[in-house]
Amino acid sequence: MKKYFALFLALILTLSLSIACAETNPDDYYLEIKFSNVFQPTEWNYKASQKLADMITERTEGHIKVTYYGQNELDCYGDSVTQAVNGSQWMGLEEPSLFADYCADAAVLIGPMLYSSDAEYNYIMDSDIVADVKARLAEENIHILDTHYSFGFRSVVTNRDITKPEDLNGVKLRATSSAMFTKTVECLGAIPTPMSFTECLSAISSGVVEGFEGSTSTLAGAGAPYELVKKVAMTNHLIATRWLFMPEDLYQSIPEKWRNIIDECALECGIWEQTMCSEDEDTQKAMLAEHGVTWNEVDLDAFTAACAPVYDWLVDEYGADPELKDKLVALVQEFRATQQ
Repeated sequence: MKKYFALFLALILTLSLSIACAETNPDDYYLEIKFSNVFQPTEWNYKASQKLADMITERTEGHIKVTYYGQNELDCYGDSVTQAVNGSQWMGLEEPSLFADYCADAAVLIGPMLYSSDAEYNYIMDSDIVADVKARLAEENIHILDTHYSFGFRSVVTNRDITKPEDLNGVKLRATSSAMFTKTVECLGAIPTPMSFTECLSAISSGVVEGFEGSTSTLAGAGAPYELVKKVAMTNHLIATRWLFMPEDLYQSIPEKWRNIIDECALECGIWEQTMCSEDEDTQKAMLAEHGVTWNEVDLDAFTAACAPVYDWLVDEYGADPELKDKLVALVQEFRATQQ
């Protein structure tokens, strides 16, 4: 009963905001939004975020002014999600498992060993399953603007030869603040040490951790991580992706004319990042190879089996749908069949 009452209230709020928007002259409407995430200027997420902020501001003729703050200058990770839930004039770009406190199934959607390409991921993101997750997040005042802000796949980066989970026993790896990422690192066989990536390089230098799990663009990024760690075990255990979001009530309060432009810009910049990052990967790998970085294949079946408990943990810890992983695997297999 409480659930249906909450849905009823959410519907009333949405209708009220829509009516208010309809009565607002777009030319009289102005809004300033702070847009925050942790990324550095060399990273594609930073470039796409700055591009998005400039594009929205320009195309709305300054009626929606978005100011971007990267490099962990303002709230990031879970604190950024909280800004949206609290209805701030805010935009964020964060890892989807950070929404698990508000909709557990969001974390399952980007669980370990699900995808092997951006195309597979995009296919799932266009599914009814994801549309339902977005609707449930909207009830928590989180409006998902776009899901395309991806920058490759995350692998294990150390100075060790890693081919199977046992090779990571006792190895401390930097993990993000996401509980699911921390659990994944643990299931990979390592000891997770959560910290911001801005702290990671000094932690490697001082021996606090031996490496991290991350994408090619992260390894090639600010601070030259490749000078400290040079062996990449190609686990490709998680897609490196972020979801763009803002408060639902704030989104609904914006006149439709400007809201449509925000939607268009969000999609355009997300696809731009995903495409540019994919095209840039070979160039980045060539640069890394010149600095002594090497890549090795791993026992993917062993790592897949090792990561299976993550999904059970999401069910137990957050109440995720116990059947969702199988549904996602079936959809991925469906997509792969169309590509043969």
